[in-house]
Amino acid sequence: MLENSLTYKDIRKILPKRLKNSHKGNYGRILVIGGDTGMGGAAILTSESALMSGAGLVTLLTKEENLTPSLIRTPEVMAFSTSKFENFHSYFKEIDTVVCGVGFGASDWSEEALIRTIECCENRSLNLIIDAGALRLLANIKAKEIKLPKNLILTPHPGEAAELLKKDVDYIQSNRINCAKMIGKKFNAHVILKGYQTIIFSNRIYKSLEGGPELAIPGSGDVLAGLVSAMVSQNISIEDACRIGVAVHGKAGSNFKDEIGEIGLKSTELIQNIRKIINL
Repeated sequence: MLENSLTYKDIRKILPKRLKNSHKGNYGRILVIGGDTGMGGAAILTSESALMSGAGLVTLLTKEENLTPSLIRTPEVMAFSTSKFENFHSYFKEIDTVVCGVGFGASDWSEEALIRTIECCENRSLNLIIDAGALRLLANIKAKEIKLPKNLILTPHPGEAAELLKKDVDYIQSNRINCAKMIGKKFNAHVILKGYQTIIFSNRIYKSLEGGPELAIPGSGDVLAGLVSAMVSQNISIEDACRIGVAVHGKAGSNFKDEIGEIGLKSTELIQNIRKIINL
């Protein structure tokens, strides 16, 4: 399988457009599950990114301590708390895309949230993006114990990829394309292997030529997860949603570098730059 280069110009013509006669229900319904103790910012960034990347409705399911910060930061996002997972399945009604794992830790709450999310997605035709801390948990769950959904996207950075494959990070970085393929085949998933020249494994292999070290910031991956969810939630194929997400995310970083430099980009600014690019 040969690799294909990926730039913003390659996806510009397939960016989703708005219908003149439309309503928010036309643009996808996303559920973000994340924000363990002390890591609520990750889930808030993902939900805000999804909203500002064009999603019609965004719901955040998190710990109670994150509700007020979310509502203050982005009142347009519907936020609910879950602690004992009562009626957990009810939050999946009328949802088409789920992001699980942003702001997850090595806790019972995070592990329970991941397992229940997979169970809720299993018998529905939902898109599931597993990111961040949930990837480390997934790496330690026996494959026979869970049945992963068909429309699955995994978005590891090199450290998480190393855990998924039981390799070390040096191995991942020296074999990025093959490792993306290995993860995809192991979990029957589409894969975005983040890092310099991000790799996408879907129906084809893509290597992104957008973005650079300016994107090596806290929350960058959380923003990408929200962006990809907004794309796939708008009836774009998973392959194209991954391509758009990676290319636009990288282009937003490149634009910051061209205007200011490589240092000091904040993920909240990255979201603003993404919104500008998808509206060009």
